[in-house]
Amino acid sequence: MKNAFINRNFSLLLLVQTVEQIGDSLILMALIAWVMGMEAGSKTANMTILLFWIGLPIIIIGPFSGVIIDLFSKKTLLAVSTFAKGVFIFLIFLCVEYRELIPLLYFFVFMKSFSTQFFTPAKSAFVPDLVYDKDMLVRANSLSATAMIITQITTYAVSGFVIAKFGPKNVMFISACLYVPAVLLVLLIKSGQVHKKKQIESFKHITDDLGDGFNFMRGHGKIKFVTRRVFFMMIAVIVFYISLTGGVLERMISTEGIKIETIIALCIMQAILGAGLVAGVILTEKILKRVEEERLIKFIFPIFGLLITGLYFFPSYLFLLACAFFGGIAGVMVLSIAETTVQKETPENMRGRIFSAYYVFRNTGPLIAAGLAGFLIRFINEEKVMLISGLSLVAYGLVNFISSRQAKGA
Repeated sequence: MKNAFINRNFSLLLLVQTVEQIGDSLILMALIAWVMGMEAGSKTANMTILLFWIGLPIIIIGPFSGVIIDLFSKKTLLAVSTFAKGVFIFLIFLCVEYRELIPLLYFFVFMKSFSTQFFTPAKSAFVPDLVYDKDMLVRANSLSATAMIITQITTYAVSGFVIAKFGPKNVMFISACLYVPAVLLVLLIKSGQVHKKKQIESFKHITDDLGDGFNFMRGHGKIKFVTRRVFFMMIAVIVFYISLTGGVLERMISTEGIKIETIIALCIMQAILGAGLVAGVILTEKILKRVEEERLIKFIFPIFGLLITGLYFFPSYLFLLACAFFGGIAGVMVLSIAETTVQKETPENMRGRIFSAYYVFRNTGPLIAAGLAGFLIRFINEEKVMLISGLSLVAYGLVNFISSRQAKGA
């Protein structure tokens, strides 16, 4: 891990990731606080709408971003997408206090997410250009995940108190300002990538390249396995999160007489989640020396599902924090195994489009979850939606074990 860190260019990329992670975390928490400050009857609906507009660009541009990443310089795309994210967050800041501008605000949320669809896969595809030794990729990814998690813990722990004191709008402005140094840091990176400029011959050329990425993923057993599990996990977790922020958390701390604002309670929970992510990064490499990757992932689903299910029967804030910690461990294990698998099993000339395909499946989960949660809450309360989320993870985990045993028996 140390060898990866002393690489100057990889270190700069980590610093860019850190600055942007702070900005992304602040704007997300500020938007959530803005929604949670609405009238009681509209919180869940607006949380669903917010996550819908965050997720929609994944469907529209996500599949094509990898093709563009493979055609152009990854460094240039990182700089442009970083600049665009800062601009759209500033425009969100300008709209947030005006009710008549809420539709425009959601459009800027959409555009900010649109820009992220280029940044995230380009960053992942850029790492092997900066870390030349493939044996160091797992350590580099672990270091990247650790830096991201530590940033999240710190930001979430602080953001609740900052938002409570200064308000969501001022925090949005701070978030927008952070993208200025982030752009400058991207420009300082020197890559060994030899970029050969290519021309987009036609729209069919783009769709053919995109099809190659999806076909490769569909035909590769390991990548298909991890992608399916990540996709399902994201749906269940986001349905749970919408239920929690839509009313469950507020009722939970009110019933227990905990005298803190709901947004602070949420940020503390997310900080504990981040601590679990750090623990997961540390434990993953050690556990994988004893347990196969596929078997570990199969165990994670029913265990994590039982924790969420338990919250329905024991709605305690302290139990929620414990679930967040263990959920962080489980989540980072699944995601780090999945990302490393894609990097190792992907040819260099297809890495961008395959990562794009992977992120489409990974990030489409929240979009589906937003629609599913909005539909379910029309008929049942948030607590029961949370229960369904936990039980679905348990059921999915059990199906995985049963199907694998049947395959072995056959």
